[in-house]
Amino acid sequence: MGIIKFDIRHPNGQRESAIVEGQRALLGSASHCDVRLAMDQSAYEHVLIEVVGSTLRAEALAQQPPATIDGVELVASTLSPQAVLGVGNVRLYVSFVPDALDGPQLLEKKQAKSPLGLLLVPLLGALAYLAFWDGESKIAPPPAQVQALFSDAPVSCPQQESSRARAFAEEQTELAEGKQERLPFAIEDGVAAVGLYRLAASCFSAGSEDARAREAEQAAALLKQDLSDEFRARRIRLSHLLTVEDYALALKDVAVLRALTSERKGRYFEWLNQVAEQLKTKGVQ
Repeated sequence: MGIIKFDIRHPNGQRESAIVEGQRALLGSASHCDVRLAMDQSAYEHVLIEVVGSTLRAEALAQQPPATIDGVELVASTLSPQAVLGVGNVRLYVSFVPDALDGPQLLEKKQAKSPLGLLLVPLLGALAYLAFWDGESKIAPPPAQVQALFSDAPVSCPQQESSRARAFAEEQTELAEGKQERLPFAIEDGVAAVGLYRLAASCFSAGSEDARAREAEQAAALLKQDLSDEFRARRIRLSHLLTVEDYALALKDVAVLRALTSERKGRYFEWLNQVAEQLKTKGVQ
C-alpha cells in the first residue's frame, strides 16, 4: 500500500514530519484531516493528496488562502518530491514511499513460476470478484449540473415604513445570528441564515440604516462564501470516496450535502437521495 510522507515547515521556523498510510491524505484544519494545520493557515479541508500510479497528485479543495505549488496557485497538479506545496504560510515537502513487496505481489510471483500458478492467479481473481460483488447496480456518477446553494435574486423588504422596516430588520438579524450559531450542528441553518441576513440588509436600507445594512450584507457574504467552499469540498470528496468505495465516510458526506441542498432541490439533491438508498442496500449505516 505504501505511505505518504510530509516534511512540514511552519511560519515560525518549527519543523515537523507526518506519515499517512494509504493512497490518499487530506490536509486542513478540521479534526478529521490526516494532516492538521492551524486554522489561521488553512481552510476546513484545504488540499487532497492522492497516489496515482507511482506519483502524487494534489488538488485544491478551498480557494482561500490559495494553495500553491512552487509559488504558483494550485488547482490540480502532479506533485514531485522536490516541489514545495504551500498552504497559507506553511510549506510542505511531500513524497510517496511504496511497499517494497507486499503479500499479494509475493504470492503472484511465486505462483507465476509454475503451471499451477498460472491457473491459480485467474482463479483467485474470479473468486475475489464473486466474494465482493453484491449483485447490485453501480452507483452512478453525479449529474454534470449542480444547483447553486443560494439565489442571486434581489431581496425586497416587506416593510416599507422606516420604523417598521428597522424593527423587522432587527428581528431578522437575531434570527440569522441564532441559526448561524447552530451551524456546527445543523448546516442547513447556515444556508437559511444567509437569506435572513440579506433580508435584514434590505430592511435596514429601507429604514435608512445604511451602516447596519452593510454589516448585514457583509455577514451574508462571508457566510455564503464559507458554505460554498464547504459545498465544493464535500462534493469533490464524495466523488473520491465513492470511487475508492469508502462507503462509511461517503454516507456522512451524503448526509451533509443533502442538508445543504434541501432548501433548493434539484438534480444533484435527487442524486444524493439515490446514493443514500444504494448505500443502505449495501448495509452502510
